[in-house]
Amino acid sequence: MSRIFINYRRADSEGHVGRIYDHLVQHFHADDIFADIESIKPGQDFLAVIEHAVAGCDVFLAIIGSQWHSMHDEQGRRRLDLWDDPVRLEIAAALKQDKIIIPVLVGKATMPHPETLPDDIRAFVRRQAVELTHQRFAFDVQKLIGAIRDAMPAQPSVKPRTDADTFIRKEAALKALRTRLIDATDSPLYANRVKNRYFPVLGSGNPDANLVFIGESPGKTEAETGVPFCGPSGAVLDEMLATIQLRRDDVFITNLLLDKPPEKREPTPAELMYYAPFVDQLIDIIQPGVLVALGRFAMAYLLRKLDLPEQRGKISDLHGKLIKAKMPYGDIHVVPLYHPAVVLYSATQKDVLMKDFQKLRLFI
Repeated sequence: MSRIFINYRRADSEGHVGRIYDHLVQHFHADDIFADIESIKPGQDFLAVIEHAVAGCDVFLAIIGSQWHSMHDEQGRRRLDLWDDPVRLEIAAALKQDKIIIPVLVGKATMPHPETLPDDIRAFVRRQAVELTHQRFAFDVQKLIGAIRDAMPAQPSVKPRTDADTFIRKEAALKALRTRLIDATDSPLYANRVKNRYFPVLGSGNPDANLVFIGESPGKTEAETGVPFCGPSGAVLDEMLATIQLRRDDVFITNLLLDKPPEKREPTPAELMYYAPFVDQLIDIIQPGVLVALGRFAMAYLLRKLDLPEQRGKISDLHGKLIKAKMPYGDIHVVPLYHPAVVLYSATQKDVLMKDFQKLRLFI
């Protein structure tokens, strides 16, 4: 499900926000409703943290109570006039990122006049508001939920069933790409391939898949067979796919590196740069609605490639999130997940990975 960000001032509307949240969780997943930014660590750029948090939402709710624009701090300064006021910074970030902003009026509040607001959030008053009254709260909040649903895609990034000719064309294009990879004698990993009699591993699965999974690099078993994720990590991936009633034939699975490195290590910049055109062409051939990044390297590659605001984020913060993006062929979602290997090293992460996989049901 898409994400909802709730902007509010505690002393002004905290009680109303609690009631709104109780209604929202009956219609949207609790993990996708954000009412507070997690504590900002010493030394962090708090503005960057706020912009990053806002970037991850699809709908931004600004809760306005009767004292929203007039509250002052201990020194008598109006909070909205302070350059570091979190409420102001969050709204400014949402305006800057052109988010869907819904002002929510509570406690008989009215929209402020633009001349009473700082320049960076003045445009906020042009957004159509929803009023929640005490007498008709349940009815009014249903109107708000309807407005949120209208702002979100009901079934995002789902491809229509393709025709046979298109399927055959994509299958042939992937075969040609695999031939190019076999002939890639200038690859930084070609010598290791030849020395060990390994196969290059372009990927496998449905040539017209809606979901493309991208991992890091092939392991020994994968290089010996030419099949991605066929070792212990692959067993975890198969199990996760089964929880959402999918098989390997329903998706396409590949890696950032399409040859095995000589030892177990992280990909080098040169290796990533060499194989990137192959991965890019593979995506262009399949044209999936969803790119599932398995691990931090695949996540970083996709977020940078698409120049998304989340590209500075960590996988510990972004795993399981549905991030909207655009490709030349249309709108897509990027979904970062932990690499299946995390389960092999920490069994406690299995539940986290399984929970994140359930988000992919939206795209099936």
